[in-house]
Amino acid sequence: MLRITPDGKDLWVQTAGANTNVVLGVERMETRHTEPAGRGPVTCAFGPAGGRYGLVTHLDELFVLALDRETGREAQRIDVGGPQANASFAPDGGKAFVTVTNRAEVVAIDMTELAVVGRVSVGEEPMGLVVFDPTSV
Repeated sequence: MLRITPDGKDLWVQTAGANTNVVLGVERMETRHTEPAGRGPVTCAFGPAGGRYGLVTHLDELFVLALDRETGREAQRIDVGGPQANASFAPDGGKAFVTVTNRAEVVAIDMTELAVVGRVSVGEEPMGLVVFDPTSV
């Protein structure tokens, strides 16, 4: 999977075979940084512009990887207790929500503390997740 950073300058690509997150410059598609990401990186997510971190989810790890958006380097491994599929941020960027597939739950992560602050039971094998501001629709 891949996503463009909110400022439009970089592209983050998760490479499952190499277990890395590769940061490419959008303008020239040059590799700016490659960071070990853990086994089975699936996708990444970003909060609103100005946020400090991006998250990488994994099929084969118990942690979500928080990476510094400026450098692409590891900031924190956040133990969520199981493999993950997707992540989405609250509109203000203060919290991120991650599907933990084998636990049938969504975890809430405080993006200042980089720690799990809540869990919500959901249906079996949660995959997709989108958080949006209903006032913006």
